[in-house]
Amino acid sequence: MTVLEQMREMLSDFSKNERRIADHILKYPYDLQRYSSTNIADVCNVSRSAVIRFCQKLGFTGFSDFQRAVLSEYETEKKDSPASGITALDVYQTCIEQLKQNIDPAELSAVGDLMAHARRVLCYGLDHSCYSAQQMAFRLGRNQIDASYTGDSSVLGNYKHILGSGDMFIVFSISGRKSLAEYLDVFRAKRVSVILFTMNAGSALSAHADHVLCLPSAANSNSPYLLDDAICFFLAIEMVIESIQKKLKQG
Repeated sequence: MTVLEQMREMLSDFSKNERRIADHILKYPYDLQRYSSTNIADVCNVSRSAVIRFCQKLGFTGFSDFQRAVLSEYETEKKDSPASGITALDVYQTCIEQLKQNIDPAELSAVGDLMAHARRVLCYGLDHSCYSAQQMAFRLGRNQIDASYTGDSSVLGNYKHILGSGDMFIVFSISGRKSLAEYLDVFRAKRVSVILFTMNAGSALSAHADHVLCLPSAANSNSPYLLDDAICFFLAIEMVIESIQKKLKQG
């Protein structure tokens, strides 16, 4: 029995916090390749010690031991599956179709309208997501919209005192981790529009944003390769930019 199969069998025996961890890992097992125990705890809204205890309950000494076992089994499953012949382009083509089908045109139009009329825009992404924030700021600037970006949390703290009514804050977060909730609440209290781009339908940040665009994840697809989710962010950016350009042409 694999570790993932063991987790599925034990779901009814898990505590509330353990169930959150299990549900996330079963849904996104490849997250373990890029996430630490602290990241998993943040995404699942539990303590790091809860993640360690969860791993120990499954018979592992700690998170690293559990992480290696799951990733090893997951790679084996993918190599043996019929889907192992799927190419990267196949996955991204599927993501494009999902973007067309799942993003609400009304929501996209509303986001584009807010951006087109924002006084200034700050785009934020932590770690690798910062590249998407940079791309959004660049594309907005090309359309004569005052936009900047940062991937530094200490710099972001300064903007709590800078942004105000008529401004916009755009977040790129694959997991939608809760650590940014405080900033979002401060911005919204100051009448700053908050837009969240995420790939987690159950993101803890969704309740703290004015608009949420939930995107497909290439990294958690059925591909045998570790793909880059930034491409999905970039595609969504172009959809928003297209909406903005239509509105600008309409005056």
